[in-house]
Amino acid sequence: MVSALDRVRDALTSHGSRSDQTGRSWQCPAHEDRNPSLSVGAGTKGADVVLHCHAGCANEDVVAALGLTLADLYDEPAQKKDSRPVKVAEYPYCDENGELLYKVARYTPKTFRQFAADGTPSVKGIRRVPYRLPAVLAEARAGGLVLIVEGEKDVDNLATAGVVATCNAGGAGKWTDDHTRHLLGAGEIVVVADKDGPGRAHAAQVAESLQRAGIPHRVVEPAAGKDVSDHLAAGLGFAELVTVDPRPTYPTIPNQSQPADPHGDSGISGTRFEDDGWDVPIPLDARPLPPFPVEHLGELGAFVTANAASLQVPPDLVAFAALATISTATGGRRQVRVKADWRESLALYLAALADSSEKKTPALNAAAAPLREIEDILIEAARPQVEAMAQEIRITQGQMAKAEQKATGDKPENALADAEGFRMKLLELGEQPELPRLLIRDATLEAIAKVMHGQGGRIGLLASEGGLIKVAGGLYGSNGKANTDLLLEAYTGSPYTIDRTGRSSARMSTTFLSVGLIIQPGVLAGLEKKNPEFRENGLLGRFLFARPAPTEEDTFDSPPVPHGVTDAYAKRIRSLIERVWNREEVLALDLDQDARIMFGEFYNGFAKRRKPGGDLHDVADWAGKFRGQLIRIAGCLTVYENPEATHITRERMASVLAMAPYFIAHAKAVFDLMGADGDGRLGPLRDLLAWLRGRPDPAASFSVRDAWQALKGRKWAGEAEDVTTALGELEDHGWIAFLPPPDRPGVRGRKPSPRFDVHPLIYTKSETTTL
Repeated sequence: MVSALDRVRDALTSHGSRSDQTGRSWQCPAHEDRNPSLSVGAGTKGADVVLHCHAGCANEDVVAALGLTLADLYDEPAQKKDSRPVKVAEYPYCDENGELLYKVARYTPKTFRQFAADGTPSVKGIRRVPYRLPAVLAEARAGGLVLIVEGEKDVDNLATAGVVATCNAGGAGKWTDDHTRHLLGAGEIVVVADKDGPGRAHAAQVAESLQRAGIPHRVVEPAAGKDVSDHLAAGLGFAELVTVDPRPTYPTIPNQSQPADPHGDSGISGTRFEDDGWDVPIPLDARPLPPFPVEHLGELGAFVTANAASLQVPPDLVAFAALATISTATGGRRQVRVKADWRESLALYLAALADSSEKKTPALNAAAAPLREIEDILIEAARPQVEAMAQEIRITQGQMAKAEQKATGDKPENALADAEGFRMKLLELGEQPELPRLLIRDATLEAIAKVMHGQGGRIGLLASEGGLIKVAGGLYGSNGKANTDLLLEAYTGSPYTIDRTGRSSARMSTTFLSVGLIIQPGVLAGLEKKNPEFRENGLLGRFLFARPAPTEEDTFDSPPVPHGVTDAYAKRIRSLIERVWNREEVLALDLDQDARIMFGEFYNGFAKRRKPGGDLHDVADWAGKFRGQLIRIAGCLTVYENPEATHITRERMASVLAMAPYFIAHAKAVFDLMGADGDGRLGPLRDLLAWLRGRPDPAASFSVRDAWQALKGRKWAGEAEDVTTALGELEDHGWIAFLPPPDRPGVRGRKPSPRFDVHPLIYTKSETTTL
């Protein structure tokens, strides 16, 4: 009989997790784990296997990632527990005077339900208030400190520790401006985000509401575990909470008090189903992400805003294309001298994701148009000289060939001296010149290297297809293996040698490549599994990512881009080519004193987020290069506005650092997409939603047993427990609600399967809903 410990170790090995020499520490399968952080050992009581992820992953997530269940932690099957939910806590919500308004009941398995003060399972017509409102009001009126967390358990645990805290009923995404008004007068509000996608989006929503109200606040995350209760349980206190954004306010994002309707139907958008006790659920297509902070682009913002409105695309697409264009126009002739031993190139690697027919190419073309026009002019201007030089080289080569042939004959006479003269002349003429190029489209890496060599080691690559990713992965290589050396070296400006068959090697002493991709999500989905070396060698860490939601606008009469905006942008790009690209020397931009101090503070605070327990530990490889990427953006925006600039100002640095939360949130979303499972964790929830909509009566309540019988053939639904877990997650997203079972005094026999009510959006306009 296989022991539970052997079962878990075999599953870890099959999963590809690596262990240390003792076999007691393994790479955790529930998160991106480069250094083994999962302790696996034999238990002394309870479970026969004890798991502990030092990064805070729950055991449920660890065993699920291995295709196991908690029962597999026992040598003998664990005793089957009663699946009927049991109430474990009740949280009273009172008004300003302490009068009970409604209650929130918590059940195990984890689920919540709201009741009116008289016990009616409905809060219809009852106003919503923050939890522990009387204590919150007293602290705010005294100008004190109030923490906002995600759940009532966290509030109660903080109260035990002597800290005033609050939350809203219903979990993530349900905070409103009406909750915020009760906090006016507080000296500071600290928003504690749960360390997951919904938790961070909820914290951003709360922070944005506080910002509108002008209430001082900051956003932090627990240093251990997922939420503040885990943080406290680890023996940590208030001082150890990790600051997410060192600025006094959180970046502005759309008010999500009323989340965007997942139907995308303007007739429903913004509807709150309060009459039935429902809020708009969290869509299952993607995590909420902040929009591009156009307001921090300076003079480039007008171009991005106008073109996004005209093309009816997210501003992210135009902004990424424009930044890549600016980077290309600098041509490696500018660097940022961050400090004496740290210089950053202005090469940017940018990748924005957009689905098919989302106008990727028009967005790219709008930004790249000036470069292409300038390239045409440069080519035509240089063509006569290039062709004349090529002709002279061909003639000289022919003359040298004839002289060499004559020198090998019976009467060499002066032929040997002539051949030597022609050879010296060819050396003076140099290699055959290439017509000037600023841009290249998708091509093999060998072709890109060749073009770069002909342009002095520099080029820009702007594309709306994923060819670069495919060729880097070895699609067209002779051995099918990835070859990313050029992409790695050209990001930093390092030398690169091209080995050529039948000819001498060509060496570029410096390299410069800017990359702007607007591609479909499918190009990157599961990329880590298909090409793990992309992450191992640091290629993915060199990219800034965007995964914007598509715009809802699709009208014929979109506003045209004002001519003045287009002309001003084109003029600036031409100025960069003339005054930066065409230079021979490389000039450095320095940080002025205030900018240096500001960046240093950001740098030091950011470092903690990459460490174990930090919110960026899972993407530490990307985060390690992120601060340099922000410097590059600051440099590009500075020379865009003034090609002769010598310093990056404090104002520019403040604007760029304010963009950091956007880049971080989108990078984490894209790394989730590129992970081995892609967006796989939402698959069970989407299956459940599709089944609920496909029933004969989609509005009817249902039981766990009903869902299990309908879906037990699915790969993810190996056991009834899997379905129960997925239903809990679907409830957390707001699509279903647990129905407390009726009391059955004196009734014996099998207990009924837990039942759930369904959200009205499941059975209204289901034909237009996007899963």
